[in-house]
Amino acid sequence: MKRKSICLALLIALILSVPVITGCKGPSGEEGSGRDAAEEIKYDSSEFLASVPEWNGQPYCEINGNVPEFREDEIWKTTQESLDPLDSLGRCGTANSCIGLDGMPDHERGDISDVHPTGWHKGSYAFIEGGSLYNRSHLIAYSLSGDEAIDRNLITGTSYMNRDGMNPFEISIAEYVKNTGNHVMYRVEPCFMGDELVARGVHMQAVSVEDGGEGISFNVFCYNVQPGVDIDYATGESKLNEEGVRLEEELKEKEYVYDPDEEVITVALNTKEGGRKIHLMGRECAGQIAKENYEEWTGTREELEKFAEEGGFLACGACKPDEELGISLPHKKK
Repeated sequence: MKRKSICLALLIALILSVPVITGCKGPSGEEGSGRDAAEEIKYDSSEFLASVPEWNGQPYCEINGNVPEFREDEIWKTTQESLDPLDSLGRCGTANSCIGLDGMPDHERGDISDVHPTGWHKGSYAFIEGGSLYNRSHLIAYSLSGDEAIDRNLITGTSYMNRDGMNPFEISIAEYVKNTGNHVMYRVEPCFMGDELVARGVHMQAVSVEDGGEGISFNVFCYNVQPGVDIDYATGESKLNEEGVRLEEELKEKEYVYDPDEEVITVALNTKEGGRKIHLMGRECAGQIAKENYEEWTGTREELEKFAEEGGFLACGACKPDEELGISLPHKKK
């Protein structure tokens, strides 16, 4: 009887020692993780960041001579993804993904505004394209994975890092996979200094699988900075620096003045579906239109009224182009 009790105790101990797996997404879309969810985790890339050169005005720098540092057993052959759990401060860990055609989305991304990554603030500066200082930056881009509002895949990233740092590499992977049908092993690690809530940048590595890196191969660090803005990485708060003050002054000097006697006028358009609006040129709201949605329209005031009616464009409620131009423009959708 005593022997049976000892065996039973050993069996229970063995079962309890097996870690709970959560957080990984395989080809089937099922989720699991490579870490014990009960483990106390705190990510800190201070040692790695000490080896990264200071930002010199370029959006990224090369690491290890631009040669990726995957071990052979870390290069997956099929489409799958693994996202580390959030740490004790709520921060993202490393994201690993083998990018393949069968994991790419075939529809537009949904709303991700309910996710608030650590250090998130709604900072807005007129000289930044799109207006917003911060984006909800995907570690593994939606275009590569179809991941939408997953908190373990979204960090507080600057518009500059998202657009000029990460995006060119994400596009190169997407184009390669679409053109060849091959896979790309991809790793993105947000790099936090100590207990700071906003990452100093992201360490991105990728290698194309079937051709051994001939198609895609890089190892870079993208700086989470914004020209003209000083960021408090401990909290996410920000303020203009000297360059930012100069950029704001230059923007004011470029403000467009409308002459009431001028027959032909130019306005700015936001062509985004569901948000089509007419803005006055040179106004702050016009400067916040995303590049892909920005257009300029030129014609007479009467032609603008007709254009707005036929095209479903509304007058911006901030700069009020109808009042400035002395014309009638809709403010609400019919």
